Amino acid sequence: MEGLIRLELLGRLPEDLPPSPGAELVIYLAARPGWRSLAEVRAVVPPLAEALAAVKGTRYDPFLEAHGSEFRLRAETDVVAFWQEAYRDLDQVRALYGELAAGFESPLPEFRAWLAAERQETLRGLWGTAVGRAAALLDRRRADEAARLLEAMEAAYPLEPRTALDLADLYWRLGRPADTARVLEAVLDRLDERSRPRAELNLGAALVRAGRVEEGRGRLEALVGTEYDERYWALLHLGGLEVLTGEPERAGERAREVREVAERVGASDLYLMALLLEGEALIRRGRAQEAAAGPLALAMGFQEFLGQPFTPVSLALLAEAQARWGKGKRKPLELAEKAYRRAVELRDPYGASRALFAWHLASGDPDKLEAARHQAALAGHAVWQRFLEAWPKAPRSA
Repeated sequence: MEGLIRLELLGRLPEDLPPSPGAELVIYLAARPGWRSLAEVRAVVPPLAEALAAVKGTRYDPFLEAHGSEFRLRAETDVVAFWQEAYRDLDQVRALYGELAAGFESPLPEFRAWLAAERQETLRGLWGTAVGRAAALLDRRRADEAARLLEAMEAAYPLEPRTALDLADLYWRLGRPADTARVLEAVLDRLDERSRPRAELNLGAALVRAGRVEEGRGRLEALVGTEYDERYWALLHLGGLEVLTGEPERAGERAREVREVAERVGASDLYLMALLLEGEALIRRGRAQEAAAGPLALAMGFQEFLGQPFTPVSLALLAEAQARWGKGKRKPLELAEKAYRRAVELRDPYGASRALFAWHLASGDPDKLEAARHQAALAGHAVWQRFLEAWPKAPRSA
């Protein structure tokens, strides 16, 4: 394009920058194309008169314009190209990415603060694009590709706190709770106050699932003592631990508490998970018929009411309850097989493990139990793995 100076700012510095504070003015206006008000510019480069004098006579001078109380630098930069591709084309974004004005140091505190924030935003754009692509791959059942992409990104780039929450969610979906916990621990101290409760919840759940049970339990119990909405999910995660480790009565109490809250506020996801936990707690207490006819039946009906497909875990729990109840073999076998097919369709190893365990209970087939253990290992669910390894001597309570 005619009438523009072409500058590269990502991962490098332009040549022949004017002395400070002229350099700061050039970098700011190049990274912020278009007209900028006097107030905007002075907020970042307060000694504006000195900056304009420093640019005078340099190669940037012909491209620096003032109109009334507005300024602009007629420049074409890779920063603009980066943001045009951000969230759309990861390959192009990775090719362009680099720290903004790499190596540049300024004596101006206002400019230093702006540059640090801009560098963080550029990193956020890079990670946001990568996380978006990985999520799309997972949605298309291409988990191996998603995992390779995330691993390559982590090897090449530092984490960015806000997108790290979504990165941790992706590792959870991939059945890698240890990686979920690792990512959250790395950025927890850099999160804003609004993001911390969700991160604390997910970290506690990931630590439990990864086998760091006491650390995870401690974080979840701390969250229960707060006023954040996440405390109700923390109660369910604690109940999910207790129901598999010999405390099903306590788990049932937590489930009922959450269920009452969910009913009152209309939180459908919370309500459904509370019903499933309540049903499993009854199963572990030897009250399978009550579980099948009560909370698990309600959970199935609720999913049907919402127009949602039955989840693998809800089907598997109902199959397990019916198998333990002794309601023949045909019905629990059909439910367990349906749960397993659904889990395979969703590429959900934890759901598959639950379904195979119910299948084992309904059929007595030891191969199904071994397959359930294998799927539990793929899911990275250490607590469920331990339960299955201990079966048939797994903790049960009257």
